[in-house]
Amino acid sequence: MTAAFPTQKKLSLKIDAPLYSFLEKQADETGVGLNAFIEQLLTNAMDDWCEYCETLRQLSSDEDEPRHVCLK
Repeated sequence: MTAAFPTQKKLSLKIDAPLYSFLEKQADETGVGLNAFIEQLLTNAMDDWCEYCETLRQLSSDEDEPRHVCLK
């Protein structure tokens, strides 16, 4: 019998009280828990970062071809 490993890992964050209060308020306003809200923020940030890196790779791979870059 094999044990199932969770697909998620725990992360401990130390943040100052004003930022915590702000995040807690935003989570409440969106109707989700604080952990889910922070997880969504991090996921969105990683998606945007990956898009940015891919755009830079495309631009550097063919500098002779004119491109129009549209960022969110």
